[in-house]
Amino acid sequence: MKTPVLTFLSVSLLAASACDSSRTVGESNNSAAATVESTGSDVVGFSREVTQGDARFDIRATGEGDQQQVTIRSYRGAGLTTDPVRVPIKGTVRDAVSGDLNGNGKPEVYIFTDATSANGGFYGYEFGDRGYTPISSPGQITGAAATGYAGSDTYTLSNGTLTRTFPVTGATAGTATTSTTTGTDAAGTSAAGSTRTVTYKLGADGKWTMNP
Repeated sequence: MKTPVLTFLSVSLLAASACDSSRTVGESNNSAAATVESTGSDVVGFSREVTQGDARFDIRATGEGDQQQVTIRSYRGAGLTTDPVRVPIKGTVRDAVSGDLNGNGKPEVYIFTDATSANGGFYGYEFGDRGYTPISSPGQITGAAATGYAGSDTYTLSNGTLTRTFPVTGATAGTATTSTTTGTDAAGTSAAGSTRTVTYKLGADGKWTMNP
């Protein structure tokens, strides 16, 4: 008559042990997930505040290597004007600037990285009262300026224009000036540095036009 009682106690002990084992595994998994989340955005590689008119922008890049993200917060006074912009980027941020290149009164933010891919390293946004609009990169270079192009663009803003400088490969006497200091040819190629510079205007339609 004692055998059923012993059997019942054995089954109860096994069930309790199984529950404890399951709980331990679950707690371990949760701890690992929290560790991954806490290390994903700790490294701040770039931080800058820029202004355009009465608009103020806080720009921050986090992460390392190919796992980087840029966050842009837009303010007027102390209040956010839109939800923050959060975008993954390629390369490390080299510079961040503001402007109004199309002259419509809406501030623009440009972020330039050291990405070496062709037509890469450019991120632009125009901010309105209730949101923002991405500004596409100038894209593929055309005409004589494209000769020898292989990426590694460097962008700057100057005098209401976007300046794009890049190294060229296979330069010949026919495409490079004979000057070794500041001279450039019709395609904008510098013989001394084996680079070429082209400039763009931003139209009201948000598209870039390469200057002749």
